[in-house]
Amino acid sequence: MNRPVRIAVIGDVDEHLVGELRALPLGPEVRSLTSIVGDTEALMRFQPDVLLARLGEDPSEDVGAVKLLRRLWPALAVGVLADAQREVQLAPVAKRMSAELVDYPSANGQLAAAVEQLLQGGDRPRPELFVDLAHGLADEINNPLMFVSGHLQLLMAQLESSGDDDRGGQVQAALQGLTKIQAAVDRLRLLSEAADGPRRRGRVDLAGLIAGAVAARTPDAPNASVEMPPGEQVVEGDRQQLSLAVTAIVEFADEVAAIAAQSHLVLSANATALRVRLEIRGQGLATWRLPNTFEPFYPQRLIRGQSHGLGLFLAQTVVHGHHGQATARRLPDGSLQLDFLLPAMAPSPTN
Repeated sequence: MNRPVRIAVIGDVDEHLVGELRALPLGPEVRSLTSIVGDTEALMRFQPDVLLARLGEDPSEDVGAVKLLRRLWPALAVGVLADAQREVQLAPVAKRMSAELVDYPSANGQLAAAVEQLLQGGDRPRPELFVDLAHGLADEINNPLMFVSGHLQLLMAQLESSGDDDRGGQVQAALQGLTKIQAAVDRLRLLSEAADGPRRRGRVDLAGLIAGAVAARTPDAPNASVEMPPGEQVVEGDRQQLSLAVTAIVEFADEVAAIAAQSHLVLSANATALRVRLEIRGQGLATWRLPNTFEPFYPQRLIRGQSHGLGLFLAQTVVHGHHGQATARRLPDGSLQLDFLLPAMAPSPTN
């Protein structure tokens, strides 16, 4: 798509929503209209990619109008805006329109996620459901894990004092396995925390984070090519969260490089955003389902046997928490293109 994404906002909505949409790193063209029925001609002239509708108390006319628009324009993605008070009421209406229910006002990053899902299509559950699952799994596993770890450490101390090196080595191996499980639990917990946005904010150089992840690569392994502009590329955010996201992207790019013809990572900047783009070319991509790209462990369908199935979802969660966007698209030659966009840091005011 060479032109900007076009979003039409219909109904009684405030300018805050329009402003939030225009501030998305994708830089969409946003137009606000009064009604679906009364502004059908204007909609057809605008040719939006996404229509976000705030329905009135009697949405029957809107349902018919949307169905007509979808017949004329099958590619149009439709979302029904609903606050907490009207979510239950509007869910069956959205289903009749073959539309997605979009929570608004929404938590940090969820508006960007909703727009991405509308653009990409598919029936993927909302990202916050995966975040809740990650948080629940971390809590579920952590207590028995700590219990087992404590007993093994006590047993290890007893074996060391008795000089039983053989059994001590076995217990030590078990403790090392538990350490890996603990790292996975910590990753789940960090993922759920990242969904709430930065815990602390500061000046973060994305180019430096990518350089650090590249320096930590396994020697002599197939790796993605990396391209970056000179100098610092700065965003405002949580350094720890952004470091985890960048490391996950680089690791995924490197894993893909082992099986694809090309895996190329590019950091670039424009006036409003920094973009980390991963382009993948090669066999095995034809069956890749774009709407599932950021689902936990879906990437392992392409790179089986790897242990970073949460990587892309973690990166997406961190990017959303920083008011950015993560998108996936298929290029005309069949290759995949993954973009992670973060708002560029505003320049410091001069005296």
